Amino acid sequence: MQQVNFRLTDDEKRVLIALAETRGISIAELAKEAVLKEISAIRVDLAFQLLQEGKIGFKRAWTLSGLTYHEFLVEWSHRGAEEVISEEAEKKALKVALDLDLSQFLRNQEE
Repeated sequence: MQQVNFRLTDDEKRVLIALAETRGISIAELAKEAVLKEISAIRVDLAFQLLQEGKIGFKRAWTLSGLTYHEFLVEWSHRGAEEVISEEAEKKALKVALDLDLSQFLRNQEE
């Protein structure tokens, strides 16, 4: 895990302490929850933007979104999203498929 630090004024810290105490959690946990809640919508938008620009694929967009698989598919449907696959990626996938040696998976015809 990584750590994120930031500075607060004395007044801001007193507010956080009071809020954390009322919820029975640490200031760090309160701050983490607040940040994650704030960025949840932003990360969904970013995931679909990068997907439609062809910068990431379906799986990375789903992971970046932070949604469950079902939620992601529902959001995909609502947005009418389409995965853009670059010509370079298609060529690379085609080369991999054509270079694949399937002989090890086939039964020996001479038996």
